[in-house]
Amino acid sequence: MRKIALLAVIAGLASSPASAQNREHLQMAAELRILQQQNQELAAALTQAIQLLNETSKALNSRIDQTNELMRKGFADQGTTLNTAAGDARKTLAQTQDLATRLGELKEEVTSLRTSLPAMISRLASANAAAAATDPDAGLVAAPPATGGAAPSASDLSPQRMYEAAFNDYAAGLYTQAIAGFTEFLKTYPTSARAPQAQFQIGESELAQSRFEQAVAAYSLVIQNHPKSDQVPWAYYRRGLAQRALRQVPAARASFETVVKQFPESEPAVLALSQLQSLDTPSAPATPPRRP
Repeated sequence: MRKIALLAVIAGLASSPASAQNREHLQMAAELRILQQQNQELAAALTQAIQLLNETSKALNSRIDQTNELMRKGFADQGTTLNTAAGDARKTLAQTQDLATRLGELKEEVTSLRTSLPAMISRLASANAAAAATDPDAGLVAAPPATGGAAPSASDLSPQRMYEAAFNDYAAGLYTQAIAGFTEFLKTYPTSARAPQAQFQIGESELAQSRFEQAVAAYSLVIQNHPKSDQVPWAYYRRGLAQRALRQVPAARASFETVVKQFPESEPAVLALSQLQSLDTPSAPATPPRRP
């Protein structure tokens, strides 16, 4: 019996460490399950946080896009408004420039009229005196007689209309009438801005009739009386053509060389160079061509 009891005691002592180990394993398993649960809860919380962050980012991007769209529309509307304003400004500027041009023409006519009125009054007084001397009972005349026998109308006092009438005669080949018209224009409006053109057209009309000496004289008056006019290069060139037709080679060469030296970038200078290259040839055109 003692031996059995001893064996039982030994068996009990042997089983005590195993029982302790099982309890530790159970405790560790419980702690592991707690850690796993906490890990799952943390993962769920992290997933929820990420989802919330994504939603917030989407909402923020949407607001940014809306803001950009509003800004783009605002800039587009502002650009349209600016373009419209710029167009209106350009239109207003063009209208202002046109008005300034018209006012300049009107000022020119008024100035020319003021300049020519004394001469008109003098001619009228002379015509009245002549009429009174011829026929004392005739009384005063209303206006001096015109070249064509008809009294000039009020519209004939306009520099533009007088010049255009003379130029129309030139364009129609009525060179004698054109010369008379341009000459009358220069007498009536000597200070007009069209005076250099009128004098030049007299030279053109003379040249068209092969009246080369008269053409040389007319072109020389352009150069002499209107040295700053843009007609001067053409006057030198066309005078050279008339001088060449007269076989005045040195004079023609001087006219052409003056164009080339003083106005090298002008069209007459290019034409004058061509004339200088062929100036020494014995043949010359009887009637130089009209100005291109």
